[in-house]
Amino acid sequence: MSEGESKFGFKDMEKALETLKLLESHDMQYRKLTVRGLLGRAKRVLTLTKASEKVKNINDAIGVFEKWLEENGGGASNKNAKTDSEDKVQTVPGLGFKDKTAAEATLRVLAERDPDYQRLAIKGLIGSSKRVLSGTKNEDKIKDINEGVQVLEKFLEEFEAENRIKDNRAYIPHALIAQLPEPKEALAAEFLAAYGGAKANGNYKHLRTMTPKDDTTSWDIIRNRQIAKLLDQVKTTDDKLFAKENGEPSKLHLSLIHWAYSPQPQKVKSYVEKHEKLTKSPEKRKVPSASNSSSEDDADNSSSDASEEKEVPKKKRKQE
Repeated sequence: MSEGESKFGFKDMEKALETLKLLESHDMQYRKLTVRGLLGRAKRVLTLTKASEKVKNINDAIGVFEKWLEENGGGASNKNAKTDSEDKVQTVPGLGFKDKTAAEATLRVLAERDPDYQRLAIKGLIGSSKRVLSGTKNEDKIKDINEGVQVLEKFLEEFEAENRIKDNRAYIPHALIAQLPEPKEALAAEFLAAYGGAKANGNYKHLRTMTPKDDTTSWDIIRNRQIAKLLDQVKTTDDKLFAKENGEPSKLHLSLIHWAYSPQPQKVKSYVEKHEKLTKSPEKRKVPSASNSSSEDDADNSSSDASEEKEVPKKKRKQE
């Protein structure tokens, strides 16, 4: 790790801004990957942090990084996904701040969606409201917008105070899930087909505006509901998630993975990589088998050579 990289961090807003400043000397792709990595680490740290002041400081840093990614078109969840500007991610309909009614409707639309999206959407609306207010002279409109913003700001305050980001269920890349056994459950199979299909193409943000064939509820909400049920089962059954002998995900854990979530995604990745090597090992075993067949050929040749050698003395005896 270089000296510059060692100074990257997310302990508070000041550290986040300092990190972005240090990253300016690097190319844009490196900057995006680094910021995404720091965001992921910050969110994991939040799940283990109880001190309210520390939670607030980290959340402030997360807000800086998320805003930077949004402004620089780097909000995709994984390295292989396209940026939002290239991928044309549709905006979730029904979000607004024009008055209290619109703001309350916004909160209903955002209910049960991913917490990191809830926070990002609310912060975006509050930011937009300020720009609208700066160009508005109508007193009634100003009053209505301010009432709407108050509803959104109250939600955001409660969100941060309760550290709701800890309930965010980060998506596992579709490419990783595709290397594991397919789901037998029809809804999970349909979800994965949507996640990895032509429209989403592995970019989870599309799932916010995509629905199953026989439902009007978007996939992101359905996913969160299914994960909540499965996590309750994990708690009640004391599921170990991974088999002790070979590290294979348990049946219940695999069900979670089919909804693009794991409490231990890095361990899942390690298992898949190890399993991939094991599945390739039979091909490597063909080498010895090929050498065995070669040995058999050599043995046949040796036998024929030996028989020829045995015949030579006979010829010599005839000549004698």
